[in-house]
Amino acid sequence: MFKIDTLTGHERMSTQDLLLTVANAVQRGETEFDIVASGQHDIGGPLWHPEGKKLTFHITNPGQRVGSMCLDNTEIVVDGPASADVGWLNAGGVITVRGDAGDTAGHCSAGGKIYIGGRGGARTGSLMKHDPLYEEPELWILKNVGSFSFEFMGGGHAVVCGWDSEDFASVLGERPCVGMVGGVVYVRGPISDDCPSDIRCYGLDADDVAFLEQGMARFLDAVEKPELLSELSDWDAWKKLCPLTFEEKTPKPLPDLAAFRAQDWVPGGIFSDVANDDFAVLPIVNCGTYRLRVPVWNGADCRDCKMCLNACPEKAILRAENGQYTPDGKKCIGCGICAGVCPCGVWKLRDNSEAIGMYRTYE
Repeated sequence: MFKIDTLTGHERMSTQDLLLTVANAVQRGETEFDIVASGQHDIGGPLWHPEGKKLTFHITNPGQRVGSMCLDNTEIVVDGPASADVGWLNAGGVITVRGDAGDTAGHCSAGGKIYIGGRGGARTGSLMKHDPLYEEPELWILKNVGSFSFEFMGGGHAVVCGWDSEDFASVLGERPCVGMVGGVVYVRGPISDDCPSDIRCYGLDADDVAFLEQGMARFLDAVEKPELLSELSDWDAWKKLCPLTFEEKTPKPLPDLAAFRAQDWVPGGIFSDVANDDFAVLPIVNCGTYRLRVPVWNGADCRDCKMCLNACPEKAILRAENGQYTPDGKKCIGCGICAGVCPCGVWKLRDNSEAIGMYRTYE
């Protein structure tokens, strides 16, 4: 066991020095660490042993992002509470906090397991996601979480046990699952009424019960609460939250911008007192009058290789029988590819005088 005490008298080891000490010890072959921290950040990842051995960390009093970007074959146990961003971007590690976690626990987690033996703060589980090449991430919470939990969740499994949370109107806080598009949240206890309309609440099916049965004992052992197994295994008290699938969602009709501008918009536009608005809707790539640049052909050195003709993405170059090339002003977007591919340099670009009222020719 490699022990690190980050306080020597009244001198505190910096986060950088601590992380370098740990990384150097791993490269020397150390696999087990006991770290008495004093608020240092990012302890526990991303690290890997040169021989592929498992890394284990026992940590007290960590700062933010304990287990951040933690990799597979790494196990972290925090004895007591932890600050914000526990398991931020977890990529495979098993992280246990035997106390409360701060805000955004499991934020952007993409793999591994995170066990919280207390409460989670605001935005717990936000942006969890699943890479289909790897196992889904798991986030287990013994008690309850703060508002905006599981915001923009895209994959994985979250479990909120709701133990010792009778005084809370919602064990998921206010406005849970906003922007959630994937994954499952299992919850025991009351839920806020302001869940988004595209989130559905269901009872558990056989697969759900099998998942919870398989993981509950392991979770409770990790947070040193095995005596709660019977109480938390009453599956009739549980429910799950899932987002509607793309197929289930009712598509919103595309807005009619022309009708909006004619019927609802400020007459003449919001700048009508200083400028006239023709209400034209410009495409993403402008062509014709609104091009920023115009290609000009000088045929003196043209070899008639047709490279510009073949390369034009809009097929806007016209070739006459006498070998003269001209751009079609209604199609041309002023991209400059014709000038770029021409081996003779017969195409030049100038500012579009039609739109900006100025001329500047590039020789």
